Amino acid sequence: KSISKVMIISMVDDFSKSIEVATELRSNGINTQIYTNNAKIKNQFKYASRLNIPYVIVIGEDEIKENKVAFKDMQTGEQVVISLKEVIKKLKI
Repeated sequence: KSISKVMIISMVDDFSKSIEVATELRSNGINTQIYTNNAKIKNQFKYASRLNIPYVIVIGEDEIKENKVAFKDMQTGEQVVISLKEVIKKLKI
């Protein structure tokens, strides 16, 4: 089982939003990892799967504009675009 509860994938070259999200999650006691290698999105999801990380957050330009994140449950494959507050609520269960 993975130590990380969530992995952040950035779709933009600027990692500042990912770091901001990771910091917020960590300050709420949620173990978070940021994927920093330059790999195809599919490979990044495979990596999370291999490490048994239960949730993935995807941050792209749209998410940054809307101040939301794409939140994917790796077990069910369900993905929703929600606020970071909602993510924290879900992960603190």
